[in-house]
Amino acid sequence: MKKFLILPVLFLPVLCCASADELIDQGMRLMDKESYSEASAVFRKAEASAPGNRLMTIYIDLGICYRKTRDYDRAISYYKKAVSISPKMPDLYYNIGLAYYYKGGYNEAIAYYEKAIRLSPEYTEAYGAKAMALRDTGLIDAAITEIKRALKINPEYPGGYNILGNCMMDKGFKNKAVEMYKRAIILRPDYTSAFYNLGVAYDDMGQYTSAIDAYKQALKLSRNDPDIHYNLGVSLMHQGDYETAQDFFKTVIKLDSGRKNAYENLVQCLKKSGMSREAKQWKDISDSRFGGRQ
Repeated sequence: MKKFLILPVLFLPVLCCASADELIDQGMRLMDKESYSEASAVFRKAEASAPGNRLMTIYIDLGICYRKTRDYDRAISYYKKAVSISPKMPDLYYNIGLAYYYKGGYNEAIAYYEKAIRLSPEYTEAYGAKAMALRDTGLIDAAITEIKRALKINPEYPGGYNILGNCMMDKGFKNKAVEMYKRAIILRPDYTSAFYNLGVAYDDMGQYTSAIDAYKQALKLSRNDPDIHYNLGVSLMHQGDYETAQDFFKTVIKLDSGRKNAYENLVQCLKKSGMSREAKQWKDISDSRFGGRQ
């Protein structure tokens, strides 16, 4: 009887471990899909095996991913790792500043924006970001000075006019603010926040028809923004169009069920529209969620 030699069979996976370049490509594809949490996990794997000349890309992408997922401390950590490799890249300091800004560290943000500006004196976005941080610390005049510097460098910088409009609103110069928002929109017709801010300015001026038009333009660009729906509803209430307004408040509640003011305005609109039964139903829902009057 013949004996057969039986050799052990080794089952090898087709791809036991992807290369750093393959992982980086995979992470970037996930970023393109705005799947930032998944992308960061892939980039961390790439970090463990990447050669030194690929770490810079990985650190920057991890910084972006963590900033997008609001993990600002980790974003700052990875941006700083990138700085340790390339300390003369203004974009890195700008992005560190953004991360500090979004976590509420305005003074730290300003310091990093200034580093970016020192490395690149014509970095208009850094001036704009610095102006925003100054404004949020209450230094309106200093913010205006910075944003005017940006606009002197680049007179076609739409963000600069939007920020300047906000500063004009802070100082009570509403007509000037409207002018700035309109200039921003001319330069960038899909500028959602400029349309929104324009609506706010018109609201404050009591020009509700113009406010509604501005909010509707913003809504075309950002259909799921509860703030736009809410402000549009309020402007319609000012015009006495309670039936239309109630639909916008219902949308606000659908998008963000924690907005107590949306429930309150919806109840008021339903009452004004003669829909007392539905008004009571929504009042009961609001009381259940937020607690009734004590």
